[in-house]
Amino acid sequence: MKKLLHFLLACTGILPSFADDIDIVLIGGQSNATGQAYVRNIPSQFKTDPDVQIYYSKGTNKGQGSEQWKPLCPASESLDRFGVELTLGTELHKLLPNRKIALIKHALSGSNLYQQWNPGNRPGQQRGAEYAKFMETVNKGMAELRKQGHTPTIRAMVWQQGEADAHKRSGMENSNAYSANLANFIAQVRKDTGAPDMFFVYGTVLPKNLPNYPGRDVVREAQRHLSQDAGTPFSIPGAFVVDADNLQMRAEDFRSPLPDDYLHLGTFGIMNLGERMARTIKKHWKQ
Repeated sequence: MKKLLHFLLACTGILPSFADDIDIVLIGGQSNATGQAYVRNIPSQFKTDPDVQIYYSKGTNKGQGSEQWKPLCPASESLDRFGVELTLGTELHKLLPNRKIALIKHALSGSNLYQQWNPGNRPGQQRGAEYAKFMETVNKGMAELRKQGHTPTIRAMVWQQGEADAHKRSGMENSNAYSANLANFIAQVRKDTGAPDMFFVYGTVLPKNLPNYPGRDVVREAQRHLSQDAGTPFSIPGAFVVDADNLQMRAEDFRSPLPDDYLHLGTFGIMNLGERMARTIKKHWKQ
C-alpha cells in the first residue's frame, strides 16, 4: 500500500520547471504497452526518477491525472498497474543525465495495427481510432510544452504490439500484412510528428506458441526483418527490435491473479523491457 500511495502522490505532483530543450519519447501499442505489471511488486530499491515527466491520454489511469504534464508515474488501465514508462524514463535519464526527458503515452489493450492503429494514409483505408487518439495526445502534450515556452523534440518512439494481429480473429490475411502495416505505420508516425529521424524501438511479442494465435510466427518474423540491424531488404533505418523472449511473464509474477497468463509480461518483465528499450535508444543516440 505504501508503494501504491507513493506513485499515486507522484501522479498528482506539481510540474517542476523544465530546461528549454526537452527530448520526447512516445509510447504506444496494446496491452503489454498499456502495462499489466503490478505496482505492489516493484522492488523497494527501484526509485522512479521524478525529473522525468509524463503526459498520457484521456482514458489512461481511468482518466485520473490525464492530459497534463506531471512527474513520472504509472500510466496503465488502472492505478495499481504500470507499463514500460517507469524504467524507460528512469533508465534513459540515467544514461543521458544532461538531457531533459519526457514521455507521451497512449495505448489500448487488445488493439490491432491493421485497423485501430491504421494511419489511414493508403487508398481505401481509414484512420483508426487509436491512431487518431495517439496523435491527438502527442499534439496536445507538445503544444502544452510550447505554451510553457519550451522547445520539445521527439527523439524516439517505443512500441509494444502485435498480439492482436496474430490472433485468429484477425485472420491470416492481417497477420501476413503485419510487415507492410508496421513499415507504413513507422513512416507515417515520423511524418505526422515531424520527426523523420525518430528512433522506433519495439519489443518482440508472443514468446510462447499459444493457442488462438496462428499468425504468431508471421508477426514475429516481420518484427525481426524490419529492424535496421537485420540487414534485410525490408529493414528500416532507425528501427530496432528488442528481444523480449526471455522476460518474466505475468504467470510467473508474485501472487499473480492470472497464473496461466503467458501472453502478458509480469512486473520484472515490464521493468526489464523498459530498461532494454532505453539502452537501445542510448546506443544509437547522437548527442
